Amino acid sequence: MNNEAIERFKKSLRGSLIGRDHVDYDEVRKLYNGMIDKRPLMIALCADAADVMAAVNFGRDSQLNIAVRGGGHNGPGFGGVDDGLVIDVSAMKGVRVDPKHRTVRVGAGCTTGEVDHATHGFGLAIPFGIVSNGQRIIGRRFTHSISVAPTRIS
Repeated sequence: MNNEAIERFKKSLRGSLIGRDHVDYDEVRKLYNGMIDKRPLMIALCADAADVMAAVNFGRDSQLNIAVRGGGHNGPGFGGVDDGLVIDVSAMKGVRVDPKHRTVRVGAGCTTGEVDHATHGFGLAIPFGIVSNGQRIIGRRFTHSISVAPTRIS
């Protein structure tokens, strides 16, 4: 990988490209699980879908291992990669609720709390996981007390 390719990639982004020599590198590369210490070659802080496409293309063309980091947590540290490219979509937020069709469009960087907050006012929510007793949860509410919006539309 040459510096010209990196500069072309950097200029193609609306967001930022953070390399190991950047003053914020150590802060930006931190993962939710502080016990995991990954050192990516670079981190693309994506502002929109075009940034994500450019990052995926650059990573593929440069034969880099890629990790994608969203807005939430990930215990095993899958949002980081050593010596590769992290595509960080945490700034890509936005929740659009369509109450008529009972659907929700969610930006890749949204957290569970942000989606829960936006959908709750419409009596909708998204099932986000399973608690240890096997019940499905939606944010901090159980599914028996709130309507669930479809999570996938074909």
